[in-house]
Formats: sequence, structure tokens, C-alpha cells
Amino acid sequence: MFSNLASGQTKGDIYFGYSFVSSDTTVSSGGPLSSASAGRASLNGWEASPSVRVFPWLRAVGDVGAGYGTVPVVFSSILGSQKVNVNTNLHTYMFGPRASVSIGRLTPFGQALFGLAHQSIAGNAFITNVGQEDSAFAFAIGGGIDFRLVSRVAWRVQADYLQTKLFNSTQHDPRITTGVVLRF
Repeated sequence: MFSNLASGQTKGDIYFGYSFVSSDTTVSSGGPLSSASAGRASLNGWEASPSVRVFPWLRAVGDVGAGYGTVPVVFSSILGSQKVNVNTNLHTYMFGPRASVSIGRLTPFGQALFGLAHQSIAGNAFITNVGQEDSAFAFAIGGGIDFRLVSRVAWRVQADYLQTKLFNSTQHDPRITTGVVLRF
């Protein structure tokens, strides 16, 4: 049993950590208001990811994450234009394969995750509240490295390319996470 832990070949693990997403958000509204994104949203949040070993080098992964922040948006109407910081949050629910190999205390890995993204945006423009929500397909491709601290605990650094298709637009977002892996 200890040799499996030392080589990183455990039955599964649970990861929890900090997440940063640079989100390319597009906002539009009907009626008398029209709007367009004036920048990227820096979303700070969390990510949780359990995995189970399928083969010595392959794991099945579930991944849930959330990011929260603001994005500047210019709203236009017959009253003029107004730049407003609107609150936004992005939640992802994905699953897929992760391939890895253990080299001493290090376990580099690559993964491809597929699933659903949900984003909501809310703010006040002129005298009206503006809010939108959308859910759509999402995928993340990336990788990282686990550094084993002790037999059942590792530190993970991970980077992914996250693509979503929210609000009738494609978003190409880099995502960086870091946190603790508990192995069992």
C-alpha cells in the first residue's frame, strides 16, 4: 500500500483550491438599451475536482468551479451612454479524462474536460436594472503538476484553456488554479 502512495498510484483524490479566470464577457440587451463589453472580467473563485483511477496512468475526473468579479460595460440608450461595472459570476460543471505519470515527488498531468458553463451578469444602467443568465457547452484543455508534500497530500498548480459559448458568443478564457490534493 505504501509503495502505491509513494509512486502516486492511489485509487483516487480530491482537489480543492483557488481559481483565477480572465473571462471574455459579452453583454447585450434588448429594448431601449444596447450594450457591449468594454473589457475582460478578472474572476476570482474556487475549484473542486475529485478523480478515480481507471488505469495506472488514466483517471476519470469531475470538475466544479466558480469565479466572481466585475466587468466594465458601456450601455447606450436614447439618454446617452454610461460605463457601468457589472457583477458577473461563472460556474463550470465538467468531466473527462486525465493522463498522468509519477516521477518521484512530481506528477505532471494533462486533461480534457467537457460539460456545462453557467454565467450570470447583473448591474444598474441609467434607471433600469440589467441582468442576464446563460448556460452553454464548455470545455477545458490543459494540464498541471502535483508536488507530493507527504504520503497523502500534494500541492497542485494547473493551467487550462477554457472555452464557453455563452450569450451567443464564444469566450476563450485562460484559467489558473492552485490548491491542495488529498489522496486516498
